[in-house]
Amino acid sequence: MHKKIIFFAYVIIVTLLSLLPASKLPLPSASLIPHADKVVHFGMYAVFTFLLFFTWPEKFSGKTRQFLPLLYVLIWGTFMEIFQGVGGYGRTFSHYDILANILGFFPGWVAWMLVPEKIKVATATITQNPDPENPRK
Repeated sequence: MHKKIIFFAYVIIVTLLSLLPASKLPLPSASLIPHADKVVHFGMYAVFTFLLFFTWPEKFSGKTRQFLPLLYVLIWGTFMEIFQGVGGYGRTFSHYDILANILGFFPGWVAWMLVPEKIKVATATITQNPDPENPRK
C-alpha cells in the first residue's frame, strides 16, 4: 500500500510540474544549461518507470510484460504534452519532450533490472501479502 502511495504521489508531482507555468517553477534558468528541460523530462520519466516496476513487480515480470511500462510512459508523457499545448497554462507542446519522456523509460528499466533478485522477490511478496501475520485466504 505504501508503494502505491509513493507512486501516485510522484505522478501528482510530475503532473503539477508538467502543467504549471514554467515561470512558476523553482528551477534555475533554462538559459544556463541548454536543453535542461529535456534532461528534466528524461529524469522524471526514468523515476516514473522505476516506480512502476517497484510498485507492481509481479505485473511487469516476464520478457514481454516488462515493456508494458514503456506504453504507460508513452501514454502519460504524451497526455501531459497535449495538456500543455491546449491547457492555456503558458506551456507548449513539444515532440522533443515526448521523446525525452520515452527515452527516460530505459534508465528506469535498467535501474530496476540491476536491483538484486532477492530484493525483487521480497518486494513482490510484500506487494502480494503486506501483513505476513494475517495471510490472505
